[in-house]
Amino acid sequence: MPDAYLFSEYLLDCRTRELRYRGEVVAMPARVFECLQYLIEERGRAVARDELALAVFARDNVSDAQLSQIVLRARRAVGDDGQEQRMIRTVPRFGFRWVTDTEVLDAGGAPQVEDIEPAGTVLPAPAQPAPAGGGVRAGGGVRRQRRILAALAVLALLLTAGAWWAVSGRGSPDVPATTGEADRDMVVIVLPTEVDATGEAAWARLGLMDFLGNRLRRAGLPVASSESVVALLHGQDGSLDVDGLLRRAAGGGWIVTSRAVLGDQGWRVELGARDADGMTRHASAAHADLLKAADHAAGRLLAALGQGGRDGGIDLSLAERLQRAQAALLGNELDTALRILENAPPAQRDDPELVLRRAQVEHRAGRHARARELVATVLESDRAGAEPELRARALLLRGGVCIRLDCHAQGERDYTRAASLVDADSRPALLGEALNGRGVTRSMLGDFDRALEDLGRARILLARSGDLLSVARVDANLGFLARLRGRPSQALEYMGRTVESFRRYGAIHELVAMYSALAETHLQLLQPEQAQRSIDRAWAIRDRITDHTQATGIALGRAHVLMHRGRFEQAQALLDAHGDGPVIPADMHHAQALQAELALRRGQPARAVAIADQTLAGWQHDLARPERLARLRLLRLRASLEAGEPPPSDLLAVADPAPDDMVWQHLLVALDAHARGDDASAGHAYRAAVVHAERDGVPEEVAAAVLAHAAWALEHDVPEEAAAMVGRIAPWAGEDFDLALLQVRLFHALGQAGSWETALGDAHGLAGERRIPADLLVPPTR
Repeated sequence: MPDAYLFSEYLLDCRTRELRYRGEVVAMPARVFECLQYLIEERGRAVARDELALAVFARDNVSDAQLSQIVLRARRAVGDDGQEQRMIRTVPRFGFRWVTDTEVLDAGGAPQVEDIEPAGTVLPAPAQPAPAGGGVRAGGGVRRQRRILAALAVLALLLTAGAWWAVSGRGSPDVPATTGEADRDMVVIVLPTEVDATGEAAWARLGLMDFLGNRLRRAGLPVASSESVVALLHGQDGSLDVDGLLRRAAGGGWIVTSRAVLGDQGWRVELGARDADGMTRHASAAHADLLKAADHAAGRLLAALGQGGRDGGIDLSLAERLQRAQAALLGNELDTALRILENAPPAQRDDPELVLRRAQVEHRAGRHARARELVATVLESDRAGAEPELRARALLLRGGVCIRLDCHAQGERDYTRAASLVDADSRPALLGEALNGRGVTRSMLGDFDRALEDLGRARILLARSGDLLSVARVDANLGFLARLRGRPSQALEYMGRTVESFRRYGAIHELVAMYSALAETHLQLLQPEQAQRSIDRAWAIRDRITDHTQATGIALGRAHVLMHRGRFEQAQALLDAHGDGPVIPADMHHAQALQAELALRRGQPARAVAIADQTLAGWQHDLARPERLARLRLLRLRASLEAGEPPPSDLLAVADPAPDDMVWQHLLVALDAHARGDDASAGHAYRAAVVHAERDGVPEEVAAAVLAHAAWALEHDVPEEAAAMVGRIAPWAGEDFDLALLQVRLFHALGQAGSWETALGDAHGLAGERRIPADLLVPPTR
């Protein structure tokens, strides 16, 4: 058997039963060591939760919470966590797998299997003598015995329970981390239900949690949303420590636990609510129907908490189907949720609540047009006319669809109508969602002041209702608003804080969106290395998102960053693989614009012209971003000049830009005059572009204007004017290749050999696959 394993800068010594990091022993309990050892030994496959539990505990009656705690501590011991999953990866609905490169050592410290050279190699400690009394060495007979027991246990489970673990074996969610600040003094947190049953009732673990949360919320308690709780627990990969981390998250509120037991007479649901002082209130109820038992127990718990209780006149069979679908939705199992809804009997299929839930699933899956059709069906129903809350929820969903489809004016109207149907005192969370959505649509419509007002009110309402995940979403939208207002530094501050919140909550879709937005913002700030780190983080977890349009957006964003760092081959490979993927309207023509820019940067101006012409001929003006059109037209004109081709007539003699036009339009006017040989107009337009860019203060736009103006000045043999321009971009020249190359060109023209040599070194360091013109490699002579 192997004596030790090397991975990253860690050594797991099976003889001494120690884990060392850079030679230092990492303290851990025995079961954590055994968890690591077993996963590493079985690294060629995924290990089922039940198999791992038996291997670690040597028994099969181990709760999900106990195993999750061991995995959490194992991850922490090797510098991993449930979000990054660089070493221990969660296999959804199954178990775990060891995924990092690992080197196997024999007694002499020589590699046995993988030919890997990890950073910071640490040699194993000398062998220790066997314990007195002939103790069995760990990793020998005991380990083999555990493996055999684990295999037998899994086989028995499969034979007696079928594929039950495929539905319910996801395990306990992880411990939620605190947000670091109290948005409210009291928030009620309803934890997933402990279900003592198998088979078809497995849905109840998350479904009953959501049912109970809604029940308490209707009674007026500030209950954290089920999505928020599930995401928060999932993001930490630990146990349900209701007395520790969860207590800090709940503040002075109640933490509600539940247990559902199936007996001979039906279901019994037991509830417990513990406050900050450790006082617990209990309630229970029994009924043949699970949801009826839960409803009765919730009513009794509310009475015990001094909130009273009421029974709703609901169709329990429909409610159970909706709860099952919601449980699947919360677990990001969209196919399962859709299947549950589509299998409804004829009497339920046209119920507005079921149709609305189907629309939610379609929207989450990225099928926005279908979601909009389903919402329209709900809004046309008699129920929606008679029930303001149902109508408001349908309008909220359609507003969200409109944001994805870039129909922001319609979205604003839907959010406004939804807000008018909701009372702030009885449903603050619903009103907060409406204002948050309206703030987004108003941001996209350029109504920044009213957008800021909506987002501020939304944050207050959502914090009051205890929906902390939605509060984080509002903060993210404030970051997007700052970007739209041309304030990337302020946006970066918002987004940085929000990323931490989403990481703690494990909110994957939001986290990916933030990483992508951070990458774009870093590029605006001329910080390509930081942009690379952000987009790589999004890329690393792209397989965990369900919206294919979002996945395409990540690939295009990564290609954009790689291109700006001079990694043309990698960028081209991404565009070839993902350039024809599905996109939202905001990303329309993005892939083609990147292809054209990449061709120009690789010294293929004729190809850039061809791509740009084809793209411009099919441009969808009502969908694609106006900024992208202006930049592509500018690129097309540059490419034609570099290729020695006459500029297209439709780009010549363009109208003078308005004062509030984007800098790209100003540069197009300048380059147009340049192409026509009108030097006086070109010089004036280039100077105006620089003034315009500096007024807005976005580094990317300042750099573009200065690059164009300085290049024109050097071409017309006025290096002094170019020198005045270059001084304005000096702070970014160490990060951006184009700016570093401009400095090389300027110092070469001025004959400043020392400065030229320094600038040339900077340019070489940033070049990647970009070439420095041969004439600039020759030392200046004057």
